[in-house]
Amino acid sequence: MVKKWWIICLCMMSMAVQAQLLDSVQLSNKPLYMSMDDADTAVAEVYRLRIKRKLPADFAERVAKYTHLQELHLVSMRLQEIPEVVYHITTLTHLDVSNNKIEHISPQIQYLVNLESLIINRNYLQGLPKEIQYLEHLTYLDMWSNMIMEFPQEISALESTLKVIDMRVINMSDARKAAMQALLPRTVFYFSPSCSCKY
Repeated sequence: MVKKWWIICLCMMSMAVQAQLLDSVQLSNKPLYMSMDDADTAVAEVYRLRIKRKLPADFAERVAKYTHLQELHLVSMRLQEIPEVVYHITTLTHLDVSNNKIEHISPQIQYLVNLESLIINRNYLQGLPKEIQYLEHLTYLDMWSNMIMEFPQEISALESTLKVIDMRVINMSDARKAAMQALLPRTVFYFSPSCSCKY
């Protein structure tokens, strides 16, 4: 099983090197496949995929075939973690795992070197791994309605690229907000009104 997993990952990484990434306009003109069954009918043309309700048991094997995949939505699926195979889809520029039950992001997030947009709102996220510093193309980070109270110092490496962070529906003090903004002074933050709490 482990050997099979590594073969899948190696295939995905080698295919990603060959894949030509589309810009946002070109990508928006590609069809959004609403299931893996639909996507399987046009494997070579799958740039955008949204899976609903339940992740297929053979998700890892099937998603490895989509060598041009740039946009992936795994929304409202009761996921407790981002599937490990997702961290190896290095062609991804947009990842949406909102409205799940995710508490942690793996350090493997560092492999998503082309990621521009990460949407992980309405989860149970308590922090970010320091490896987020390697997402040099990340411009938009949506984390509203989570449990995050601080950032790793390493996120400051994204000061010149990370444009917007949504932190609404998270109760925190002015001091917490100021500490986050100090790490990313060029980034636009969206906060809810401050609480009178100590945190």
